[in-house]
Amino acid sequence: MDIKIQEFKKLICSPVIIGLTVLFILFNIFSMSASSYLKEDLKIINKVISEFGYEINDEMISEMNDKYKNSLKELNKITKEKVNKIYSSIEEFAGSKEYQSNNYEGGVFTKEELEFFNKVNLLYTYSNLSVDLIKAYEDIDINEIAKNTISSHDLSGQAAEISSKNYDKLAERFEEIKENEEHKNLFFFGINYRMHSLLFKETLMKCIFEIIILVVLMTAYLINFEFDNKTNLLVYSTKRGRKNMKDKFVICVASSIGVSVIILGVTLLAYFINFDYSEVLNVPITSAFNWEYKLPYISLFDHTVLERLLLSILIVIICAVIFTTIAFIICALIKNSYLVIFIFFILFGINLLIPQAISNSSALLIYSQYNVFQLIINSHMWFMDMGPFMLRNYEVITIATNATVVSLLAFLTMKKFKREDIN
Repeated sequence: MDIKIQEFKKLICSPVIIGLTVLFILFNIFSMSASSYLKEDLKIINKVISEFGYEINDEMISEMNDKYKNSLKELNKITKEKVNKIYSSIEEFAGSKEYQSNNYEGGVFTKEELEFFNKVNLLYTYSNLSVDLIKAYEDIDINEIAKNTISSHDLSGQAAEISSKNYDKLAERFEEIKENEEHKNLFFFGINYRMHSLLFKETLMKCIFEIIILVVLMTAYLINFEFDNKTNLLVYSTKRGRKNMKDKFVICVASSIGVSVIILGVTLLAYFINFDYSEVLNVPITSAFNWEYKLPYISLFDHTVLERLLLSILIVIICAVIFTTIAFIICALIKNSYLVIFIFFILFGINLLIPQAISNSSALLIYSQYNVFQLIINSHMWFMDMGPFMLRNYEVITIATNATVVSLLAFLTMKKFKREDIN
């Protein structure tokens, strides 16, 4: 235990590792300021959902319409008093010169009145969008998407057959979504706010790459500490010396989990302090409102936003351990910390390029996607329809196979280290 403590102290006393961790966290928090303009709208949307619930049905839409009409009357009382005009809709008011020239604090309207106008606008938007979005969602033709996607990727042979079967399963899941009415739920309007991308792509991806840098750096630093400091002959020539490698590996794994929790914990805490998700955490992530680009996010499982977030955190932590193990294997072969970091990221790049070198008709093209490097670059698409290359349990299969392979290699590496020349 004393040896493990000493090894752990090497990491927590490293100014580079501590400095990078703090720098990464500050960078993540600072990055959120670019989207801070969304905060007020999100608070209003949460209030709307709190008042009417998130399940979209005829009763809810009717209540929202009634609320909008009453709010419009209140709006007209204000505008009659302030600018001596009334409006037939919030759209007419929002496009009027009276609003455009006073849409700021210190104008004719007070801050509270401007916030009220914004609430009326969102109420109108959501009550009208709900029906249109649900209809557009239900009109999606998965078979047509499959045909166009397979064609656009120029797939043929076994690759096309596997992709076609994947889309058949997606079509079944899509019918299940409509039957269960998972899509009939309110969420932040994707086209306007893109909150799914902000959380699961931009914010989470920053954390993932920062964690990779830190765990590789920590592993290289700790495993090759004696070789970098020319004390390897002294340390590893003792009776217990070579067994220290196992202790080092355990500390690296524990530290990778710890640094992942710190980076994710502080960043996500800051994120949810900035952006109010209080009323949408239990909303199914397959909501028709979660539609940011050409196609909506179609979840392969009936996950809520909170469940999706927790699963994503779990994947990141497991991947951090896998990356630590890969770095450990490289360290055992290359006794130089700088070269280890360089080789790791070369390996990263090669794994991303491999699919491009495989024939579009080969089943290997599909299976080549099942590596942990490919997995982490699509964090916003985890447990979602990822196109023609991924099976339903892509994340589980990728993590299980990669973890098994690297664990076996790490075991063999340790055995090899016990017998190799330490010079």
